Amino acid sequence: LVARRADGNEFPIEAAISPQVEAAGEKFYTVIIRDITDRRRAEEALREANRRKDEFLALLGHELRNPLAPIVTALRLMKMRGESAIESERAVIERQIEHMIRLVDDLLDVARITRGKIELRREPVELGVVVARAIEMASPLLEQRSHHLAVDVPRDGLVVEVDQVRFAQVLSNLLSNAAKYTDPGGHISISAVLAGDEVTVTVKDSGMGIRSEMLPKLFEPFVQADRTLVRAQGGLGLGLALVKSLVALHGGRVSAKSEGPQRGSEFTVTIPAPGVKAQPTAGVAQKPKPQPIEEPRPGVPQAAGAPAGQPRILIVDDNPDSADLLAETFLVLGHQTAVAYDGPQAIACVQNFPFDVALLDIGLPVMDGYELAGRLRDLAGARRVLLIAATGYGQEGDRERSRAAGFDAHFTKPIDIDRLIALVRAWSVTAELPFVAAPAS
Repeated sequence: LVARRADGNEFPIEAAISPQVEAAGEKFYTVIIRDITDRRRAEEALREANRRKDEFLALLGHELRNPLAPIVTALRLMKMRGESAIESERAVIERQIEHMIRLVDDLLDVARITRGKIELRREPVELGVVVARAIEMASPLLEQRSHHLAVDVPRDGLVVEVDQVRFAQVLSNLLSNAAKYTDPGGHISISAVLAGDEVTVTVKDSGMGIRSEMLPKLFEPFVQADRTLVRAQGGLGLGLALVKSLVALHGGRVSAKSEGPQRGSEFTVTIPAPGVKAQPTAGVAQKPKPQPIEEPRPGVPQAAGAPAGQPRILIVDDNPDSADLLAETFLVLGHQTAVAYDGPQAIACVQNFPFDVALLDIGLPVMDGYELAGRLRDLAGARRVLLIAATGYGQEGDRERSRAAGFDAHFTKPIDIDRLIALVRAWSVTAELPFVAAPAS
């Protein structure tokens, strides 16, 4: 039921009606009306928390499966090759294991903070030292995406009392967040100033910006500014929540602002600066500018002596380790392969590579795997092709969506390589195959 206040605003109510009988036998009713606004809000908060939990569990499965996929493929390739030529595969395994360790560390840190188990080891330290450490931690992502980093932090004279490890983690998380949501070649800056007894550190970027309705929620656990498939940058939505908690443990505060989508973002951390007696001296802590890294381009690696009639394999995945290793696996088996790292690359590639089988990641940048599947079907025309979805999302609804998008099979990462090979072989000699939904290996 809904009631209306004197000011015209509606609010939910609960009514209880009880029949009463007087001694004279006259019957009347007692009506009790309660304002249940607070209860409705609590129920909605519980529903929202439950929804976020379900989203988080799905995202957790996806994020943990993604690094496992190239690991499993690398191990399979090492087995196929024997004892030789394993150095590159070992390097892939090390990189992906490091990624998984970061995810697990974030989860453990959230749990420790929630239980009050984190103890800070504060000591006076030059802020420039901490910033340099944070930049070193974030450098792989900054360099991978060829960002231009500007640093305006005094070399000395700006002392803070912090836990060096944890405060470097705060700044590294902000830099990594800026790198993720800024297009390659973008501009990122980190600066620091002293104002009275407080030090303010600001991280700005020229990236995708933040919608105004998301700003109040950014620092809540498991929240990401854009959860669409095209923003397939990974992560669990814990980085900013950790920033807020760690800054609070230092007695400080953090805030974010943005003028809107595609207008960049600015994150500000403010902490006490006890013991600072002088203004910071002039100077800038410099970091060598990241060198541009050549963007991977789609190619058509040819297998020497590939048997005629072997299906030609197109692999599309924005994780280069995963895509390249899978392509190499099929090359070893005698297939011709082509690799692309997003939808437009794939469409350009097939102009000169009439594929037979396409293995598509779903969470691709620019256009997701569902849209790409439709485009590839159209380009193939009447020619028979096999489209396989490869994704970290493996729930029933995900498989149904793949079927509806026109895929012939749905493989959950890490892919069962033997089953994938068997499917391709079976399809090459069979006119029709039923929809295949393969679980992770």
